[in-house]
Amino acid sequence: MMTILLADDEPSLLELGQVFLERTGDLKVITALGAEEAMEILRTTKIDGIISDYQMPGMNGIAFLQKVRIRYPEMPFMMYTGKGQEDVVISALRNGCDYYLPKGDDPKAEFAELALQVRRMVKNKNLERDLNESEERYRLIIENFTGIILQRRADNRIIYANGAVERITGYPAEMFMSGDFSWDTIVHPDDLPILSQAVEDARADPSVVSVSEYRIITREGDVHWVQESCNYVRKKSGKIASVHGTLYDITDRKQMEEQLIAQRDLGLSLAAARSLDDAVSLCLDTASRVAEMGFGALYLEDAHTESYVLSCATGFSDAFLSSVHVIGKDAPLARRVAAGEYIYARYSDLPDMLGFTPEKERVQVILIIPIIYNNASIGFILLGSNYTDIIPDSSLMSLEVIAYQVGNAIARIWVEEMLAQAEVGSGFFKSTPVE
Repeated sequence: MMTILLADDEPSLLELGQVFLERTGDLKVITALGAEEAMEILRTTKIDGIISDYQMPGMNGIAFLQKVRIRYPEMPFMMYTGKGQEDVVISALRNGCDYYLPKGDDPKAEFAELALQVRRMVKNKNLERDLNESEERYRLIIENFTGIILQRRADNRIIYANGAVERITGYPAEMFMSGDFSWDTIVHPDDLPILSQAVEDARADPSVVSVSEYRIITREGDVHWVQESCNYVRKKSGKIASVHGTLYDITDRKQMEEQLIAQRDLGLSLAAARSLDDAVSLCLDTASRVAEMGFGALYLEDAHTESYVLSCATGFSDAFLSSVHVIGKDAPLARRVAAGEYIYARYSDLPDMLGFTPEKERVQVILIIPIIYNNASIGFILLGSNYTDIIPDSSLMSLEVIAYQVGNAIARIWVEEMLAQAEVGSGFFKSTPVE
């Protein structure tokens, strides 16, 4: 039921209007003797629409309409006026009146028309409001959608693309929908069979909804992992006409999975390692892969010389490694490592951290990860890269775990080597004379 506010300065018209309007059964009418009283009712009562006279003392219908539009901009508003007041009608429409009806000599017929028009007015306003709300919800969904809504033909030519297209792929959606763009042009060549297999599965089973994970190559040349969920639209013949799907970037998730696998594999390998050389090589290789940095060196503490000594390396030139083979504990870098500090800096900052200028190396950034055992630094991993991208927090957390694994493994192997030396020195392994 619609609740209508009827405003007029004539009590008899209010009473008559209420009777005629409510006679339809779907309208409830609240009356107001003038615009001021109507404004008070609006403050306390939910109203679906307003019918107002124009000629009222104190505040006429136009002034009332203006106040309503300021406070209740979407409120349906109808005005009825005396005949020959075309200027009032024009002013009302300019101020946002939805409908108007001229007064005549037949109140019964006029109120019947008012009832008809007020239903139509409120219905149209509600439809307009619902449409605007629906469009706003759709806009917010699209703007905040982190994936891509993708529609493509069976031959992978793109029909429609929306959402985070450019953020994920580097290509604007308009380029995708140009008619000449094929989705498989950005799919990693090694993963093209995954798309083909999904289509083959759909041909074999019409009810299938495929979920695939594969790599794409962005416009910038970066490799991203994506997950795509697809439905298949078919022609009457049963052939696949188009593929409708949603696609999300899962690169971070994939990286975390790979890092967890790397940590697990490293832990298993270190448990089986019996030599220090094997352990540090395993650790350096895993750290380089997790950080995606192609240059690496691992240093261990030498308590006798009060320094950190290079234990193993990869990627760096021999000249560079020779110049930084030993790093004294009085160097700024060593002091920061001893304090357990992670360092991510430009390669040009390295001389200040070392206290001397090493041989030139072809890297732009360096990452230094302390190796901690029993709350003390026993070494560090130095990684280098030509790329200056910020390292994700997940990778740094994984590197921290790897450094912890390194510390425990090195300490265990040191203890095992000392015990073995002590046993040899005690004569435990000496041959027993044959009698």
